[in-house]
Amino acid sequence: MKYPELCGKRLLVLGGNSWKKAIKTFANENGIKIICAGNNPNAGINSIADEYYNVDSTNHDSMKDLISNKKIDGVYLGGNEIVISHACEYVNDLGLPCYCKKEQWSLMQNKEMFKQCCINAKLPVVPQYFIDENNISLSENIFPVITKPVDGYGSNGFSVCKNVDELINGYLKAKNNSLSGKVLVEKFVRNQGNVVFYTVTNGRIVFSGLSDKYPVRFKEHGSYVGGLFVYESKNVDEFRSKYESKIQQMINNIGIKEGTFWIEVFHDGCEYYFNEAGYRYGGSVSIYPVDYLYNINQVASDIYYALTGVSKIYGHSSLFDNLENRKRHYAIYPVYVSSGKISKIKISDKLYNENILFVILAHGIGEVINNSGSFGQAVMLIHIIFNSFRELKATINQINDNIIIYDENNNNMIIKMLDLKTIN
Repeated sequence: MKYPELCGKRLLVLGGNSWKKAIKTFANENGIKIICAGNNPNAGINSIADEYYNVDSTNHDSMKDLISNKKIDGVYLGGNEIVISHACEYVNDLGLPCYCKKEQWSLMQNKEMFKQCCINAKLPVVPQYFIDENNISLSENIFPVITKPVDGYGSNGFSVCKNVDELINGYLKAKNNSLSGKVLVEKFVRNQGNVVFYTVTNGRIVFSGLSDKYPVRFKEHGSYVGGLFVYESKNVDEFRSKYESKIQQMINNIGIKEGTFWIEVFHDGCEYYFNEAGYRYGGSVSIYPVDYLYNINQVASDIYYALTGVSKIYGHSSLFDNLENRKRHYAIYPVYVSSGKISKIKISDKLYNENILFVILAHGIGEVINNSGSFGQAVMLIHIIFNSFRELKATINQINDNIIIYDENNNNMIIKMLDLKTIN
């Protein structure tokens, strides 16, 4: 028993299917009972539950009753943005430890609000254009621009617009993908860049990695998503020396004391532009490279805080305790598919070697993939370790040769958008 103070505690887990093994391992190690709740009894996270309750996790009154009646000691908030936005309110109302308040969540999640937070902390942002919704237009010399919902994620509702007609279509698309109906129109900058990760303990940010993000483009939508994430970035020293103290100032201004966050930053070769953030783990399941490279088990840290209210980010068991072969670099390769219903996933035994740590399924057999032009079309997230870029490229080629995802008509759904020649 690593932490006797956790033995017998009852933890309500709201999401985290992609890293449920990490949750279950920490719970088993410390005698924690896992309770799950939600509208879907077949949700993957429920497979690790000691108890499951069919309760809407966004219904504040129902969840407060559940937490009180079932004597829940703490609540762990997974990766679902909608659930977190509700749960942080009722968990705080009940006086249980919670890594964020609703106001903090909104400031980090809402692109417009986050942009202002960056400006207040003197962090550079992409120039913005203000549009009259009744007369959607810009001067020709301003194009290209991008349109995106202020409260979207995963590139949903994102468009690159090269003329007024595309601007009108992009604006309406972004508005339709926004819960608030608000749209950002910004200068288009080269969006190869970085994603930086931090873990927060007692208000202090702890650097937890900087990845180089190689974007790929859905031609039909004109939207960009991450085609590959490589750690540690070649820009890491420059980035930290330029911006880390300002990022700390921004976190102080927002009042964040605990949890994890990431920030996407465009880098056009000369300038950096802070774009958007997430007050949660990265959608590529960033908990693994953070642990691999910086020895911070964010899942264990967050569960410990949820059950005790004490911040503890070091000293937990690693997610890689049994790993014999370690390499210098880490990469995450998303496998994207076209729209359709997944009928079969075929992974050859030839795929696996010492370079591939995990093949994480984001979507499974029977699920319908929509043609959204977003990160939601990534069916797999393959985590790779390597020593050289030649080795990384060979591993990606091996992945492409040994995985097939079939739709109902027996067509291979995989879209190969990443140009390996751009990786260096």
